[in-house]
Amino acid sequence: MTDIVSLALRDGTRIYEDVDLDQLTPRARTVAEAIAQTTLRAPVDILMRSDRGAMRSWRGWDRYPASSPVTPLDWLEDAAAQIPPGWHIYGGAGIGRPVPSIDAGAADVHLRRNAVISYMQRRGSSINPAAWDTLRGTGHLPEPDRYVNKQPQWRAATIDAYLNRPRELWTVSEIATYLGYQGDPRSAASSARRQLGRWGFTAEGRAPGRGGESLYPADQITAAHTHRPGKGNRTPR
Repeated sequence: MTDIVSLALRDGTRIYEDVDLDQLTPRARTVAEAIAQTTLRAPVDILMRSDRGAMRSWRGWDRYPASSPVTPLDWLEDAAAQIPPGWHIYGGAGIGRPVPSIDAGAADVHLRRNAVISYMQRRGSSINPAAWDTLRGTGHLPEPDRYVNKQPQWRAATIDAYLNRPRELWTVSEIATYLGYQGDPRSAASSARRQLGRWGFTAEGRAPGRGGESLYPADQITAAHTHRPGKGNRTPR
């Protein structure tokens, strides 16, 4: 049996959309349930609760213009993806009770690309959007845990496992040797830095000593180099 609610989603209108809650992911379902909690089905605010119990307002749902070609289901999924990590939907402001799916929504911790990158950076990673895009097509990054509206999503635990992987760090000189740059060491290192910049890689650390070189994860270097157009496979050192 389907669970259908009628929601006034479109900004500035009284047009109601029938939404089958069973077709939504748990996180998106909580957004729909919060909107449906009031008589007008259009609460001024939606309340979020953090994993530590703090409460705050969230207006991520009220950006659905009347002319939007996006379906209500797709929009609700997009809105749910904007909920900050560590937070989940509690309910409509002034209602005083949580949405029915609050526990399932809180447990549904999946992140899209930009949220994953921010999550990794907060945990000390040097990843950035350019580096992510370089590595995404190499098979080096973890496979998505699911797709929603054809958009990949990852669980935080999946990203944590990647961040905690055993890895070796290479200096720029070692990278220059691996990439095959020859001649003067300074010139070779400069060429290596330019290539690292094209890939979007930034240093993850620095070798000890006054003249210590910047350090980069070797597995990311080998993944990016192996998949360079026309390079073919190359066995890491």
